[in-house]
Amino acid sequence: YILFNKTKNMYYVGQGKQVLNRVNAHFTGKGNGDVYADYKYGDIFTIKMIALENSGFQSLNDLERNTIRRYNAYSKGYNKTRGNRS
Repeated sequence: YILFNKTKNMYYVGQGKQVLNRVNAHFTGKGNGDVYADYKYGDIFTIKMIALENSGFQSLNDLERNTIRRYNAYSKGYNKTRGNRS
């Protein structure tokens, strides 16, 4: 999934087995603290789901790493790592 802060033009890319619960955690203070802080102070976010199926990637880790790189979510976004390793 991709969380996009429209106010600051910043991305967070994540993955999870229970995606809706994981996304909700970011907006309730149980996920990425920086996302939560910006949301709490009124920044506008969008949420985009990305399916592994038909993505061209073999694993969620590969898809996540590629998406973090594509959206600069590590160097200019909220991600603290470049993604999980398989």
